[in-house]
Amino acid sequence: MIQESVVVKSIKFIFRDIIFDILYWPIWWYSSGVKKAASRFLDTLSQANDELSLDVWFKNIFKPMYGQYSWDGRIISFFMRLAQIVFRSIIFSFWFIFAGLVFVIWLALPICLIALMLFNIRG
Repeated sequence: MIQESVVVKSIKFIFRDIIFDILYWPIWWYSSGVKKAASRFLDTLSQANDELSLDVWFKNIFKPMYGQYSWDGRIISFFMRLAQIVFRSIIFSFWFIFAGLVFVIWLALPICLIALMLFNIRG
C-alpha cells in the first residue's frame, strides 16, 4: 500500500473540501438556505402569534368578560377586547415587518457582498 504524503493529502483537502465548499455555497444559500430561512421566518411569526394570542382575542371578542352578561358589561368587554386586538395587531405588524426585513436582507446579502467586492476591485 502506498502511503500518501502530507503534502498530497493537504492538496486533496484544499481542492476537494475548501474549493468545493466555496463553489457550493451560493447554490446552498439560494436552495436549502432559503428553505431554512423561510421556515425560521414562519416560526417567528408563529411565535409572535403565540405570544400575542391574537387568535384567542379574535375568538372571544363577543364573549363578555368576567361573566358580566349585562348590556353594560358586554359593551365594555367588546370595546376592551377590540382595543386589545388593535394594539396587539399593531405589535404583530411591526414584528412581521422586522422579520420580513431580516429575511429580505438575508436573501440580498450575498448579492450585495459580491457587488461590493467587484466594485472595489475595479475602482
